[in-house]
Amino acid sequence: MARFHRIPAFAALLALALIALPALPAAAANIIINNVDAPGVGFNDPTPVAPIGGNTGVTLGEQRLIAFQFAADIWGGTLDSDVDIVVQATFQPLNCTPTSGTLGSAGTIQIFSDFPGAPLAGHWYHSALANKLAGFDLTPGPPDPGLLQPPFNDDIVAFFNGAVNNDPNCLGGANWYYGLDNNPGADIDFLNVLTHELGHGLGFANFISEDTGAGPLGLPDVYSSFTHDNTQGLNWNVMTDAQRQLSAVNTGNVVWDGANVTTKAPEFLGPRPVLTIHSPASIAGNYEAQTAAFGAPLTTAGVTGDVVLVDDGTGTPSDGCEPIANAAQVAGNIALIDRGTCAFTIKVANAEAAGAVAAIVANNVAGGPAPMGGTDPNITISSVGITLAAGNAIKGELPGVNATMKLDASLLAGGDDNGRVRLYAPAVVALGSSISHFDTVATPNLLMEPFINADLAAATSTDLTPYLLEDEGWMLLDSDGDGFPNIEDACVDSDLSPTVVIDGCNSHAANVLVDQGCSVSDLVGACGDSASNHGQFVACTAQLTFSLWRDHTISLRDKVRILICAAFADIP
Repeated sequence: MARFHRIPAFAALLALALIALPALPAAAANIIINNVDAPGVGFNDPTPVAPIGGNTGVTLGEQRLIAFQFAADIWGGTLDSDVDIVVQATFQPLNCTPTSGTLGSAGTIQIFSDFPGAPLAGHWYHSALANKLAGFDLTPGPPDPGLLQPPFNDDIVAFFNGAVNNDPNCLGGANWYYGLDNNPGADIDFLNVLTHELGHGLGFANFISEDTGAGPLGLPDVYSSFTHDNTQGLNWNVMTDAQRQLSAVNTGNVVWDGANVTTKAPEFLGPRPVLTIHSPASIAGNYEAQTAAFGAPLTTAGVTGDVVLVDDGTGTPSDGCEPIANAAQVAGNIALIDRGTCAFTIKVANAEAAGAVAAIVANNVAGGPAPMGGTDPNITISSVGITLAAGNAIKGELPGVNATMKLDASLLAGGDDNGRVRLYAPAVVALGSSISHFDTVATPNLLMEPFINADLAAATSTDLTPYLLEDEGWMLLDSDGDGFPNIEDACVDSDLSPTVVIDGCNSHAANVLVDQGCSVSDLVGACGDSASNHGQFVACTAQLTFSLWRDHTISLRDKVRILICAAFADIP
């Protein structure tokens, strides 16, 4: 038997803070949860709770496990593997303060290289992916007896923060939402965090230290073979350690160059916000910008005007934290403001009160654009954040700078100029986050960014994540490329009921005709016919309804309603 290398890799956990397929039979991946929590705590917490958002659990621990299985079924219905994937699950207090905290962390328990079927020699692979490519379990045996205990047969370990529980000393009293409908209100959506962390364990992570640039035993990994630095023109797997050190902080210039992600990126990313400087010629061109979470959205037409640096007459006068003293100069123009001292909303509100038609906030630290977060429904002008370097370039030419803030439909928000999706490379290495996430400039937000975002809906979409896993070697469950997993191309005696009913559960979702005489009910039924267990049925239904929603065949509400009925149906 061929020899292969394996080493423990569970120290390298990833944390989350606030081409046509061959015609082979597809098999939904079976993801098994190994609950390693002690009796009475975490996933075994007996605290009574009311069902919520389609989650019928009546204890805290039960609801957590139901949500975990739901996330596992989403991935199981997305990926093709004949080898079971075992995930150790634990729910315990993690690092948390009133203003910040770790929501969860996950990673592969072991990594493998040079195993039978390995596409790249001398490269590390995650355990679950290595097993899938080998076609058998490289560490066979029963689930491990406890958290990270020998013989390390399990594939993924996942931690979730039990301190998030209405505690004012943890994220200001935030609480988990255990519903399955991505409707958390002010709470933190557990399903989104679960799905994100499982993505890391399945392959969305590298094993190279961003601090030193070194890989385990001096070897690169399959993730790094698709990690490309535009400045150096090299992928990480062929760089020296020193080159990788530099690349890890090369903000905006590290991208994923896998063909599947690049091809699919236009389906998930919107037009890129840019600041186009028209004059003077010395600094003319497009500059990276980041839209604000408040105020009027940017348009492709944009806002054009002369740029004027604000002066509030107090402290750092260009920070715009006080009413603008040079309002007569700002009125009718685009206000330039420095980051720092006060909230972005205060700065932009002061600029609008001074008559500015739009606002630009320049970062006060090296790296990417200023991240324009916040909420203020009274702000009506558009605003963007730009880099420190761009801000300094503009200031050096004032007065006399004319610019347009706009969306450029020819470029992707979160991609480089060649359409390759950017990876997160902040100017200071963020351990557990740098490189092994998509960049935060992606718009709309992506599941695998390093921070949880309120607009994510994992029950509906895992966006570009499956295609990154496909680049690495996973197969996706859509063997004929029609967008629907494991279904026939034509239906006879279609179910034409007005709504989709699954095992007596009326989802109240409209049972529309899809293609070649097939209704939504027919397609859900095909998932049941092809599944060998309930998890595979739910996973297939999750992938199916995602495809139908993506193609605007069903609504988001109907997608969630169908999934909830599927989750509790006695099928097969």
